[in-house]
Amino acid sequence: MTTPTRHRILAKVLAPLAVFGLVAAACGSDDDGDDAAATTQAPAEETTAPADSVATSDGEAPAADGPTIRVRGQDFSEAITIAEVYGQYLQAKGYPVEILTPAGFRTEAIDGIANGDLELIIDYIGGSQAALAPDAPSTADADEIMEIIRPAFADIGGTLLDYSPAVDGDAFVVRGDSEASTISDVAGLDYVLGASSQCVERPQCLIGLEDPDVYGITFADYVTLEFGPILGEALASGDVDAVIWNTTAPQITEQGFKVLDDDQGLFPAQNIAPIVATDVLEAYGDGLAADIDALSAMITTDDLLAWNTETDIEFRESDAVATEWLEANDLL
Repeated sequence: MTTPTRHRILAKVLAPLAVFGLVAAACGSDDDGDDAAATTQAPAEETTAPADSVATSDGEAPAADGPTIRVRGQDFSEAITIAEVYGQYLQAKGYPVEILTPAGFRTEAIDGIANGDLELIIDYIGGSQAALAPDAPSTADADEIMEIIRPAFADIGGTLLDYSPAVDGDAFVVRGDSEASTISDVAGLDYVLGASSQCVERPQCLIGLEDPDVYGITFADYVTLEFGPILGEALASGDVDAVIWNTTAPQITEQGFKVLDDDQGLFPAQNIAPIVATDVLEAYGDGLAADIDALSAMITTDDLLAWNTETDIEFRESDAVATEWLEANDLL
């Protein structure tokens, strides 16, 4: 399926948000999931927990007196649920927390730390690298990425805490009947690629896919799509032959798509990791970092997939999904 204009921009009219369940990030998304995604559920209402009224779930006094911790999810369902999990968890631990209405993607999240508008964000480490150190080589080694982005966050007033075992990576997705099994196999197939607008600008996305020193693929066309379920719709309908999505999108399995092996190692590690405003971390001392690290260690990739299934397939709200998970793990 070809068109005369390479890298054309295909306008898409999204159905009402309630129809979609959203995915994301992250994925790699840049606004990576980096890129991030279109919201497919109604934004959560802002939840405010004043410092003088917060108590732990067992009725104890607040964990510590200190500044309010504002957390805001990027505007796609997985990131919204993640923000709710961290925010509700910290509220239960006794910290004064505001869970803000989701807005923006990676750029806005990082700016929130830099501008003092947010005290806590959770991002995908490979996406953070693409935003903060775009010239650094891509790597699947999470520890290497952490060494690159830790000083970059410090420069803008943020402290990068431990990454989680939960990973939502970039995925090169095709229909189940595709003859390709690796991304290299796509060269010569004259495929139309669909992905978000950020993919065009990212070395770990279209630039790397077309780079002769990496994959060297010449696509028949490039179609710009909103990140999220619309990627699956375009792939299923045949409007595109492949999409750049995220590995925890539940629609991939549900619709019989397959993820091609990244045989040239283009995509970076995409573990989730929290970033806390350094002045707030200093105000609370080591306890806040320890509490957040303990939560991060508990979240798995299977949890991300399960949360996305709840929000994107069963159309549940992220705050309810987060509460249920926290309760099931005795964290509320």
